Amino acid sequence: MSTTAESRAAASTGPNFAVPGEPDAAFYGRLGEAHLAPLWRVPGTDAPEPVVTDVPHVWHRRDVMALMDEAATAVDLGGESDRRALNAVNPARRKGTTHTMIAGYQLVLPGETAPAHRHTPSAIRLMLSGSGHTMVEGEPMLMNPGDLILTPGWTWHDHRNDGDEPMLWLDALDVPFVQTMNAQFYEDFPGKQLQPLTQAEDASTNRYGTGMVPYGTRSGTLHSPLTKYPYAATKEALAKLRVDEGSPEHGVELEFTNPLTGGPVLPTMTCGMHLVPAGNASITRRHTSSVIFCAVEGAGHTIIDGERFDWEQHDFLAIPSWSTYRHVADDGTDAVLFSMNDRPLYEPFGLYREEREEQS
Repeated sequence: MSTTAESRAAASTGPNFAVPGEPDAAFYGRLGEAHLAPLWRVPGTDAPEPVVTDVPHVWHRRDVMALMDEAATAVDLGGESDRRALNAVNPARRKGTTHTMIAGYQLVLPGETAPAHRHTPSAIRLMLSGSGHTMVEGEPMLMNPGDLILTPGWTWHDHRNDGDEPMLWLDALDVPFVQTMNAQFYEDFPGKQLQPLTQAEDASTNRYGTGMVPYGTRSGTLHSPLTKYPYAATKEALAKLRVDEGSPEHGVELEFTNPLTGGPVLPTMTCGMHLVPAGNASITRRHTSSVIFCAVEGAGHTIIDGERFDWEQHDFLAIPSWSTYRHVADDGTDAVLFSMNDRPLYEPFGLYREEREEQS
């Protein structure tokens, strides 16, 4: 074969990429120096189901409050901190209760005020004990146990306890998600003061909380215009639904909604209330969204991927994505559980999946 023919034959085969055996350590070192990652060594890229690093965990009120009592003597509102809050950190994470949400208790003592500020993360407040006011965009809302209060992203809000007992509530925010998106902004109210009141007390509840809205009203925001969902109305709705469905042994559940759209109360989180009859269990399910539950009434336990987690009133627990779970209420009294779920982050992209047992 001529030299020209040999050259053509070699060219037709192309360069030789078929190197037998596993690449050596030096090759992977060069990849690292070039800030490259070989797909075949990235864990989870070909996993048939989500690879979840969060773990389930329960935070008991009695344990957290022992530490909160210390915080009450060590931290003055308006001094070292504008908020006296203890956030729950998932044992598998350095921050965040789940990968998208953070939850914890917040305490305001009688006579204290927490000055106004705003931030891009959205927040919910589930009142646990005591009473007092949260102000959102100039609207005062009286908080009683079981009430759900919304403070949507970038709305001014402050807290005021003009009663004679401590205010304690469960906070939940989408901070981990917002930080991951590099979209967290924060601003103190001028002078770090309380905001002026510009609306009547519970104005949004009076305007939007009847199941009817003023004619021609259209939604101008992604969040609910209703900033308070009273627990008395929620309990009544649960009781009526229970009767309507024939008091099913697995219980009933309701979702709080935006009265103008029928969608979730916040663009990143949806909230619900679940009643599990005494001595019975909810259906078993799992979904791609993560969820945080808080016991409003009663006691019981939750089985998460085969592991039991006991809880009683005001305890809260985190259930990671794609974890199988069911709630079981103790004998003698019904259990009522509040939930906040990051499902709205999944649905617009077709990423939400749910599996549940068939109901008999």
